[in-house]
Amino acid sequence: MKKILIVDDQPEVCRLLQVVLRAEGREILYAETGEEGLKLARRQLPDLILLDVMMPGGMDGYEVARRLKADPATANCPVIAMTAKVQTQDRDNAFAAGADDYLRKPFDMVDLKKRVGSYLRDD
Repeated sequence: MKKILIVDDQPEVCRLLQVVLRAEGREILYAETGEEGLKLARRQLPDLILLDVMMPGGMDGYEVARRLKADPATANCPVIAMTAKVQTQDRDNAFAAGADDYLRKPFDMVDLKKRVGSYLRDD
């Protein structure tokens, strides 16, 4: 079973993602903060991380992505940055921090499932 780690401080976003992605027979892990997400990623070694860019608590998604990609244990795990920010610079910042892909909120569910499937190669 493929593991997806969702790092997002908004419970409603997490519930939506869980419903959409769990239906595909995947294990869903959840963290509300960047620090919690880093710890869970190191412990569980997920197959994919869906990472919110804007989070409270001092560590935003850009910093989480940088740390994930700098850690040999998690460096090869694909990271999809998720954000309501829609400026080109925001997307560029996500890629510069190490994100492998970028999704705008609100999500297009068909696009979300397609992108997740392409990284997990199980759809």
